Amino acid sequence: MTHPPHLPTTPPAAPSRRPRPAVRTAAALAVLGLLATAALAPGWATTRTATPDTSSPPVTPPTHPRTAPCEIPAPLTAAQLRVLAARTAATPPTVLPAPQPAAQVLPAVAAEAGCDVPGRFAFVRLRQWAADTSVQGGHATSHVVLFEQRHWRADDGSGRETSLRYPPGPQPTTDDTYLPGNLDGPIGPIAATPAALTAQITSIAPPFLGAPAVLDAVAGLTRWRTPNRDARTAILTLLRHTDRLTYHGAVRDRAGRVGVGISATSDHGTVRSLLILNPTTGEILAYERAHFPPPQDERSPTGQVEDYLLFTAHTRTSTSHTP
Repeated sequence: MTHPPHLPTTPPAAPSRRPRPAVRTAAALAVLGLLATAALAPGWATTRTATPDTSSPPVTPPTHPRTAPCEIPAPLTAAQLRVLAARTAATPPTVLPAPQPAAQVLPAVAAEAGCDVPGRFAFVRLRQWAADTSVQGGHATSHVVLFEQRHWRADDGSGRETSLRYPPGPQPTTDDTYLPGNLDGPIGPIAATPAALTAQITSIAPPFLGAPAVLDAVAGLTRWRTPNRDARTAILTLLRHTDRLTYHGAVRDRAGRVGVGISATSDHGTVRSLLILNPTTGEILAYERAHFPPPQDERSPTGQVEDYLLFTAHTRTSTSHTP
């Protein structure tokens, strides 16, 4: 049975359970990238931005609308997931505009979001594109697996996960429930102060792993948790004060939403981590981990997406069966 891969061991991992081929593959790729970073630099990793594709149309800078009501889209059906997988399987890494100073990109304080509501469970709906590599007869082949997931997590480490995947594999759908303490990662919500959040991040992504690990850790935390307004402000503060991050003013995610991008590269620029945030509320819209092989000639490297998370909802609910 193949479940979606989770982030590297250093960022928070998803719940421990049955071995999953996609999990093992993506995790191995991510761990190799981070270990290579550690070997190459004792401090924060040197960041180099991948060469943007200048042939792509420009993205209009994001606007700052008023707080919108919380809208949670309906989950995709198996047929819709199949169509989306066929349309997006070969999507290249996100094209990034020229970098900007952090003060021009990230707000100092996160604005209120329409989904800032009370509830026992953090609720996260996301889609994940994961590169799944298999080795047979000495040859490695890779294909993209697309997951539609729903996560509920209480502060005591209990929760629930539902998942639909394409290609379907032996078990196309799963529905797992977790007792208190059974979900991996720190117990409790995302820290709401910069100092506490820094301690939380460094406990799972030590500084020697470099700036990409900070982005990986933030994505991992928000994969199962919904940061409130104070926690989002703490995340913005952490990112503004993390060395070796590159900021981009208008980046489009796979849902067509325009946000601000924060990227970092490791392994001499061959692996890039990217967060896309709402420019007003600080909500995490998407996360991407991409590999850029060294160019063989004067052409820019094409790159391959290893892992992509598209967050379609971050809110709270009263039970693990709603919405």
